Amino acid sequence: MPPKRTEIISAIHGKLTRDGKISEPDVYWIVEKWLERHPDIKVRQNDIRVVRGQWTTEDGLKTEVITVSIVADDDIDGYDPAQDTDLYQYFLAEERYFSEL
Repeated sequence: MPPKRTEIISAIHGKLTRDGKISEPDVYWIVEKWLERHPDIKVRQNDIRVVRGQWTTEDGLKTEVITVSIVADDDIDGYDPAQDTDLYQYFLAEERYFSEL
């Protein structure tokens, strides 16, 4: 049975910029900054999993939806990803896009 996982970065995806280009999130930069805020978790870096999936938004933008999780343990028990959304707020997917996943 696979281990239980705790979401550390909520669903994020690329956005269309004002000049019509796609801006994709740098998930590895986000994870690095997240680990700087949670240094006690850094020793479990290999337990972190990034999951990507192809996705098209309602307005036709082809992008990836990305989530990040870690194997659940006492050191992450009760963690709420909302406390670190400032790291990825711009790319945060609206709940209506991923609630059916």
